Amino acid sequence: MSIAPDPPMSLNRILFPFVLVLAATCAVHAQSQQAIGEWRDHFPYRNTVAVAEGGDNIYCATATGLFRYNPGSGEILRLNKVSALNDVGIQGLAWNQPLGMLLVYYTNGNLDLLQGESSYNMGDIKRSSILGNKGIYSVYFEGTTAYLGCGFGIVKVDLARREVRETWFIGPSGAQVQVNGITVFQDSIYAATNSGLFVAHRFAPNLASFDSWYKRTDMGNGMAQGPFNATTRFGDKLLVNYKGSASNKDTLLLLDGSNVWGRYQPLYGSINRNLNVSSDGLFLVVPHENSLHLYDQDLTDVNSVYGYLGSYAEPLQAIRSFGALLWIADKNQGLVRSPGGDVGVGVRPNGPNTSNTWRMSSSGGALYVATGALAGNWTNTFLKDGVHYLQQGEWRTIDRGTYPLMDGVNDFGGAVNDVVNVVVDPEDPGHAFLGSWDEGLIELKNGQPVTIYNADNSSLLTEINSSGGKVNVFGLDYDRDGNLWMTNPITTSPIVVRTADGGWHSFSPGNLLNGNTLVSDIIAASNGYKWIVRPRGNGLLVFNDGGTITETGDDQYKLLNSTVGTGGLPAPDVFCAEEDEDGQVWVGTSKGVAVFYTPSAIFESDSYDAQQILIEQDGNVQILLETESVSAITVDGANRKWIGTQTGGVFLISADGREQIQHFTAANSPLPSDNIVAIAIDGVSGEVYLATDRGIMSYRSDATESADENSCAKVFPNPVHETYAGPIAITGLVRDSEVKITDVSGNLVYRTTSLGGQAIWTGNDMSGNRVATGVYLVLATDRLGTFKCNTKVLVAR
Repeated sequence: MSIAPDPPMSLNRILFPFVLVLAATCAVHAQSQQAIGEWRDHFPYRNTVAVAEGGDNIYCATATGLFRYNPGSGEILRLNKVSALNDVGIQGLAWNQPLGMLLVYYTNGNLDLLQGESSYNMGDIKRSSILGNKGIYSVYFEGTTAYLGCGFGIVKVDLARREVRETWFIGPSGAQVQVNGITVFQDSIYAATNSGLFVAHRFAPNLASFDSWYKRTDMGNGMAQGPFNATTRFGDKLLVNYKGSASNKDTLLLLDGSNVWGRYQPLYGSINRNLNVSSDGLFLVVPHENSLHLYDQDLTDVNSVYGYLGSYAEPLQAIRSFGALLWIADKNQGLVRSPGGDVGVGVRPNGPNTSNTWRMSSSGGALYVATGALAGNWTNTFLKDGVHYLQQGEWRTIDRGTYPLMDGVNDFGGAVNDVVNVVVDPEDPGHAFLGSWDEGLIELKNGQPVTIYNADNSSLLTEINSSGGKVNVFGLDYDRDGNLWMTNPITTSPIVVRTADGGWHSFSPGNLLNGNTLVSDIIAASNGYKWIVRPRGNGLLVFNDGGTITETGDDQYKLLNSTVGTGGLPAPDVFCAEEDEDGQVWVGTSKGVAVFYTPSAIFESDSYDAQQILIEQDGNVQILLETESVSAITVDGANRKWIGTQTGGVFLISADGREQIQHFTAANSPLPSDNIVAIAIDGVSGEVYLATDRGIMSYRSDATESADENSCAKVFPNPVHETYAGPIAITGLVRDSEVKITDVSGNLVYRTTSLGGQAIWTGNDMSGNRVATGVYLVLATDRLGTFKCNTKVLVAR
């Protein structure tokens, strides 16, 4: 079986011109506002996996993207699925000097070629019918030919023509072997694999035949069967690294002209991640688990690095540049520039520290990300990453490394563990609360943790049968009166409120839950009811305090499940719930979406079951998202629903759910994964934040929160230049306002209705023709004609 060569590939895309300028030690800069319909990434750039040098630039990759850094100008260009790449799961980088081309290779066999300002994709290996591991693990160049070490063998690629030439299965009888390194030494080509070191004569007539290859078995000490994770030619020697066990570590083997193997004693017992020869061929860089060494051609140790930036080194790859600097792709510190010794400067784009997301919350232009997680049995995973927040275009992190209060106060785990939820004060974007599955409730003010609320200073209770003061807080939501409602799982009173005046009260459903007080998210609905998710197949709990928080005599509780007459949910596994602008409650389950159209009926009627939405698709009537596990639902300013799923990406549907407006997946958008974990919307700009299990992407939608009265606060862009072909946004409107565009003579050019607080003009007239250069009037009025406004926009053609 081989990979059929594809015809020469056409231009894939032009690199997105988004450049940052580096600050003194770390690139931390606001990202410019993107246009409607555009994406931007919010990936972390600390956990880097590969580094390469080429064209006066340094390239550094994480699993989800990479960035290009110019040491001379300090400019940083982010490169990911938004701008240049076609995939995530980056395995490594390689620079081809003759073509000035960067190869970005992936764990699934995909390959991107970046040349100048253009990007090409070669998906031949990924699309091939080869069974098993298609990942690319190494690259070796001969001129403009690349030899790709893959999970099954070697693929020969003509980079100039962007064509696959040959596929080599080099294992015994053509068996698949994972090739971790390729090099040429003297008259032979070597392949370091998980199954041994394979070799063939360089000019054998048919290297695609496994008969041309044999395994070297003369290393001794039982190393013939491998695994070998790297090989390279350095000076007059062949170097091969035998990857040992956790106890025996690695052995770096040397082969010179005598064809006798030796062992490089100074590195015996080290973990050698890879072998990197400098572009001038004079130096070898070997990164280890917590250090790296630099050697000259005599294999004399000429430099070493053990730590930088206040921490020990964790290099996954490192290179030496022409400027005698070491560039290190560090596991936790991003790209590090070091002259050697324990000195280093961090270089990376601004972003959250990690990609971990469990819940998100946005209000007033601020986004907060809860980074904890719970195991399948709803126990701690002990993540201590705190909370990331984005404000005014800049990401920051609140964790134990930045604020001592995040070390926690109880005896469970030694720090604030598993921040699983966050809510932003709707009146103050600098004020937020975190729910920790460990420490209770943590209050933030102006980006700093100020108070931890637990059983000692609030109505929160410790977990039943726990020791060390463990307090769990999961669900968080404000009601319309400014009271903060929360769930306090695995306690006798799992519903708690912190009132607007700072008072505390807790509520118990008594024996209704049969002792199972595991609860998660909570919605404080506009009619006063609290909707509470019960995980692990237990449906929902609805609570009505009767409008009297301090009086419990009028409290009501009801359980909702999948049985007709007691909720009628499509499945008892409920993952999320959300109230829309009309007061209807949308519920996401393992079998799609259901809606409670009349929530008041829960306590006022015997008929209150949820309803599923029927849609017509290709002439067939079916249930909306019937086969999807719905993980997140968020409502935008136009009352449309953004619905995230565990395997199908994200759907944007109309207010009534009967029309699909958008469906974004990893295949048709910059999303790094189809597993949507959480969704949050910035109502001011309409930016929709989509958290996946591989990081956060955002998409600027065409709907915003509506204003209380039409102000026509902004037309964006204004003026509209002749090179601009995107939508023109009119913001600051009352929901469903009628918007008319006229010329200065009063002739109607275009009319539309606002989506929430924003209306979109395409720049065309009603017939779809582009309007001429001139000043145009924007006239807006709400449905009742109460609020009116007007403004102007200049269009240049």
